[in-house]
Amino acid sequence: MQVLCKPTTASADIYCPVCKKGYNLFWERTSSARREELMPIIQQALRDQHDGSEGTAHPDAAFNIPNWSGQPEFSAAALLGGAY
Repeated sequence: MQVLCKPTTASADIYCPVCKKGYNLFWERTSSARREELMPIIQQALRDQHDGSEGTAHPDAAFNIPNWSGQPEFSAAALLGGAY
């Protein structure tokens, strides 16, 4: 399951538990029950980005959880979730 996290200053789907930065989430096709199940995993991934970080923990642009080596806008989550 892949999730695209896109930074936002407006109403967010999730906030980093450490710095409170907000993100809108774009999902691959999945059920709402599965999304609810994955929210703690996403929060942990955001928390983990602060481990050993110097300065900014999160990327300034959209990024995928789990990490994806390609451009975020071409990820399955971005394409299927309608982020771009």
